[in-house]
Amino acid sequence: MTPIAQETGNSLATEPHVASAAFVQAWENIRHIRNERIWFTNAYTAVVAGGLALLQRDVGTSTNKLLTSTGFLVLVMFSLASLLSSIRLVAELRNSIANLQRVVAANGMGPLVGMIEPPHGIGASLPVRWVFPVFYSLTTAALLVLFILDLLR
Repeated sequence: MTPIAQETGNSLATEPHVASAAFVQAWENIRHIRNERIWFTNAYTAVVAGGLALLQRDVGTSTNKLLTSTGFLVLVMFSLASLLSSIRLVAELRNSIANLQRVVAANGMGPLVGMIEPPHGIGASLPVRWVFPVFYSLTTAALLVLFILDLLR
């Protein structure tokens, strides 16, 4: 049985195949989170668009008004839940990138990997991770306005 890691001074030197496997797993986790955000946004958009299309068919009866208001309320609640889920995914993505950076730093793989995230420039100052939560926030606000207008109608 060979040791996976050996103490060398203050650092932990990992065998190359273990470091490689840790890097691959960390990177796959990041890719999974990014794909999950895209697929979830596609499904969210389809549900909201379908719900709005269904609510557009207004007959004008009092029963239909109750159904329309309930439909808007369900869409607002669904949108809020999606917003919270998106914020959770941003935090999970940030944590996964930090884990990947630790694997790279601990194993001296920086020259092989390069920059994981841009240290300066427009890419570093632009909060791209927050595009999805901003989208959900704007959609939730728009649905809430539609719900309130429907109640006042």
